[in-house]
Amino acid sequence: MEGMNRTSPLSFLLALLSLLTLPALGACSSDPVGPGETCGSSADCASGQSCIDGMCATPGDGGDLDSGRDTSTDTRPSTAEIVSIAIEPPTASLVSTNGSTPTQSYTVTATLADGSTVPAVAPRFTIDAVTVGNVDGGSGTFTANGVIGGTATITAAVTGATGDVTATATVDVSLEHTLTGPGLPADYEARFMGAETTDDARRATLVYPLDGAVMPQNVYPADVQWLNGAAGDLFRVTLTKPSVTVTAFLIHDGATFQNDWLVDEAGWRSLAQTNPTDDATVIVTRWEAASSELIAGTPRSVNFARAALTGSVYYWDIAAGRVVRIDDGTATRNEIMPTPPVAVRGSRCVGCHTVSTSGRYMAGRLGGGENIGAIFDLTEDLTGDPPPTVYPLSITAPNSQHWWFSSWSPDDSRMVISTDEGASRALRFMDPFAGTEVAMTGALPAGASHPAWAPDNSAIAYAANVNNWGGAFTDADIGVLPITGPDAVGPTAIVHDGASLAGSSPSGTADSYPTWTPDSQRIAFSHGTGTRSEDQNAALYIMGRDGTNVVRLDNASGTGNTDFQPRFSPFDSGGYFWLSYLSRRDYGNGQAGTRGDGFQQIWVTAVSNSAAAGVDPSSTPYWLPGQATTSRNISAYWAPRACRPDGESCSVGSECCGGDCRPDSTGALVCAPPPPDRCRVRNETCSTDEDCCEGLMCFANVCVEPPA
Repeated sequence: MEGMNRTSPLSFLLALLSLLTLPALGACSSDPVGPGETCGSSADCASGQSCIDGMCATPGDGGDLDSGRDTSTDTRPSTAEIVSIAIEPPTASLVSTNGSTPTQSYTVTATLADGSTVPAVAPRFTIDAVTVGNVDGGSGTFTANGVIGGTATITAAVTGATGDVTATATVDVSLEHTLTGPGLPADYEARFMGAETTDDARRATLVYPLDGAVMPQNVYPADVQWLNGAAGDLFRVTLTKPSVTVTAFLIHDGATFQNDWLVDEAGWRSLAQTNPTDDATVIVTRWEAASSELIAGTPRSVNFARAALTGSVYYWDIAAGRVVRIDDGTATRNEIMPTPPVAVRGSRCVGCHTVSTSGRYMAGRLGGGENIGAIFDLTEDLTGDPPPTVYPLSITAPNSQHWWFSSWSPDDSRMVISTDEGASRALRFMDPFAGTEVAMTGALPAGASHPAWAPDNSAIAYAANVNNWGGAFTDADIGVLPITGPDAVGPTAIVHDGASLAGSSPSGTADSYPTWTPDSQRIAFSHGTGTRSEDQNAALYIMGRDGTNVVRLDNASGTGNTDFQPRFSPFDSGGYFWLSYLSRRDYGNGQAGTRGDGFQQIWVTAVSNSAAAGVDPSSTPYWLPGQATTSRNISAYWAPRACRPDGESCSVGSECCGGDCRPDSTGALVCAPPPPDRCRVRNETCSTDEDCCEGLMCFANVCVEPPA
């Protein structure tokens, strides 16, 4: 016995404990329990069940544990006992500061038939306004996105005897963006807490944006500009809606300060999308250094339509003699063709341009008075010398086609051009890809300029009976040439007599630059003393396509009588058509803007698409962001982004609306939709909504956020 191993007391105790735990181990490995049975965790429950309050249940069933449970031991109420539920808190207010994403948690209480209350089991949560934030469907935690403010309704639901029992709560999200300029004193906020003095002579008088202006939601931030200011003055710029406040504190440094503030982009986007039916209020308060007084400002209002204009504006910079492009939502000028083709006398000028309906092609007139026409593909790189043209360009005899003004057919297959404007001033038609004139069936009008092809391909409006070439006539009417079939026209009708407005403001007999609404039902035009926008007077008008219901666009033109070259964009968005035009009106102040210069600048007015006959459908305009304020800018065309549709040949993906350039079955590179696992993000091109990432839509071949 002495040679045998002995078991120590510690080893004996460990072995005993091991034996005692065997039943428990056996219980953990037994079959999962069913609904209504007790559990320690969801692992104890059958497939598809979760452990809720110590019993197995189907997640999201609202606590319906009646089936399969032992009601003699389960004291929780059945669904039949649930009379109503309440969500707590019923109202909540959150503040997002400079883009923060605050949260709010919710709980749900069930009221039973006997009047008692108990916590609801597995309530489900939904939200009605996902633009404001999102709610977790299981936990009930709401998270604001910090971008858009407003009110959302949270709905909780549990299953009752006859269906869902629901309750709602509201959450208000307010946004606060505060920005400070450099050089402010430490007590800058305190200086704006005193009583304000009303003094028109010393107030910071707002001169931009214009009071009552209507803008699309995706417009680039406005440069708020005012009059009055001196070195040492402090300014508080405030832009507000019910659920958003954007505030900037600035100091006049006496050197570079221009009595303006370009609104912070994040704050501007929040302002544009929050409370979409409410106007924004803009006000500038001045703390005058000379008197240490706080001078009250006068508020202005701005309305953001639920609209997105997702195209590019091509306009002519007169000083540069070049066409410039500004893309939507930006303020960047892109000189797309820095070295235009050389004309006969060696000049490098391209003007009197038009952009095709698709946004892909541009027609331009070369030289100063030489009028040789060229067609450019806007999906090509046009920065070379010379830039490529669609058809071979000939500036020596025999020259390429000559024209002064032009317009594209809706399918881009034809152009109507005005030619021989010094003599017969006739309209002609051409194949823009061959560069050759097309024979037409029917009589073409002489004495014609400024052609405009209707979007529905039904007719061409033009300046009729002109007494000079299109850039200098002082007498003209509006004519309409019907399109009766492929390369066929009907008899011309004069729908408006320029002399009929001789007694209006301004006077004159010259109608010019007709342009069609996107639905082809109305025509806007300029009328006044002539077509020279640098020294003549004109205002904007609109009428039915048959010349009836002529209305002056007072909201757009005001009393300045310096508005020319109206052109509708292709967009019908937010209840408006969008009309660009040039004007010599002041933009802003004399430091950051054009006040006192009389420079032509491009403005945009929202034109109601449902205004009653005889009612001015225009709105107070906004200045097109991105223009050079030191130059004269004219001849704006707003067209969709230039991109190639699926199936068309390509070389790189950026040329394609779908975003990808891939080989087809023959090996040729063609535009194709993006792969299923690669959605298109905001501002990328697209072919359909399915190409875009979640939450975006495909509009005019660009992925954008839907209007709020």
